Amino acid sequence: MKTRQSAAGPARATLTRTAPAIGLSLGLGLGLGFALPGGATAAHASAVPPARAAAPVPVTVLNGDFAQPAFTGVNTSANPYAWSVGSTSGTGTTGGVWRWNAATGGHPGGLTAAMLRLPGEASYGLKQRLRAVRSGAQVTVTYDESPSVSNSCTAAALENGQTYTVQGEGGPLTSQTTLPTTEKLPTNYWKSAWRTGVTLTFTAAADEPLLTFTSTVPAAQNASGNCGPLITNVRVTQEPPPVDKTIPVGALPASEAFYGNDRRTAADAVAYCNGAANRCAFTAESDYSFSYYAPARVAAETFFNCTRNTLNRTRPVSTANRSYGDLPAAAGLPGSGTGTPTNMAQQYGQGTGLNPAWNTTQTHNLNEIVQPAEASWIETQGARQRTEGWFQATTQATDPNYDWRLHTVIDHPSTSLSDRIYQRTGPLTASEKQRCQSDRPSAPTPIGATTPAGAER
Repeated sequence: MKTRQSAAGPARATLTRTAPAIGLSLGLGLGLGFALPGGATAAHASAVPPARAAAPVPVTVLNGDFAQPAFTGVNTSANPYAWSVGSTSGTGTTGGVWRWNAATGGHPGGLTAAMLRLPGEASYGLKQRLRAVRSGAQVTVTYDESPSVSNSCTAAALENGQTYTVQGEGGPLTSQTTLPTTEKLPTNYWKSAWRTGVTLTFTAAADEPLLTFTSTVPAAQNASGNCGPLITNVRVTQEPPPVDKTIPVGALPASEAFYGNDRRTAADAVAYCNGAANRCAFTAESDYSFSYYAPARVAAETFFNCTRNTLNRTRPVSTANRSYGDLPAAAGLPGSGTGTPTNMAQQYGQGTGLNPAWNTTQTHNLNEIVQPAEASWIETQGARQRTEGWFQATTQATDPNYDWRLHTVIDHPSTSLSDRIYQRTGPLTASEKQRCQSDRPSAPTPIGATTPAGAER
């Protein structure tokens, strides 16, 4: 679907001259390594591993205290906003989780608590995607736990604590057991036994990894799903992965779409965002967006000076730059450069402040100077902009389970840098010298070959 630009072959020159060209950035081509995005050379890119962030970065957990939607009374079965209960394959939030108020749940910070229900992730696992977390990030989840306070529980179900699992997408399935509880409140509900600051660390295996809590209380003790551990105060930090500037345009990350905690196709999200001018807003991830120069490519032919004189000539040089992205054609990103931009193309422009020429072609005349017994050729480097970011619904739903998000990477000609053109020269190779020294091609002249010049015929 995408093609990778070919890099130029090994540099032949030890001497480089620059030729003036209007509107182009001219550089001295003295280095032997080809340029990678971000300015690194091929040799340095593998030798110097990128460093991680200096300190963990907070991640926003939506409704991590389970307070929304608000309720009155001891408990409620109204599903907590932003959390999926059960499936995340297109159904959004389904029923199954009870929440307890602060008075009955007994959390020391006065927080609402969610009760994990029946064992079996597909039915009643409590899940949320960790927004803004990227694949490869080191993630630390911190939360508080307690055995159930439900009056449906028996003493035998609580005297040894209650079991559950917690897992971040990419990390191991971790089994946990709460503290036990053996005392009831005057209201006949069980007294909680909170353990605060429980942590889970994992390496994210996907963008927006799924965090899942699931009860594993045995059927004989879970009171048909009405006796399960309590969870609240979920917090997350991450060490984001370093930006990888070595990915070629032919291997850009695939676009990803989400509807709440559900994964959806990019086409579904495009249909939503492209449906109206301001339905979505684009926000670039500044740490992962950058300008760079593409690997150098040889332009046109190589010229050999087999004469005894310095040659000076004017030579036309053309540069071409195209755009890359994997969104469906309806998105208009990258654009064709003709006609009215699509709604999403306008959203991209408004979010980035860029108005790129999606496909560019330029021709300039360069003054080429070639010394005797030298070869001369032209190399070009396209100036490019890689932008990674999110299209997000501008009208936020009350429950984030009904918000669209689309992550994509667009790579197009830069609007802030100009292309580079190098005139490269160097000594002829042995075979090229032999060719220059070969006899001048000449047709045989057998008629009159032995007659002196000027003699009558």
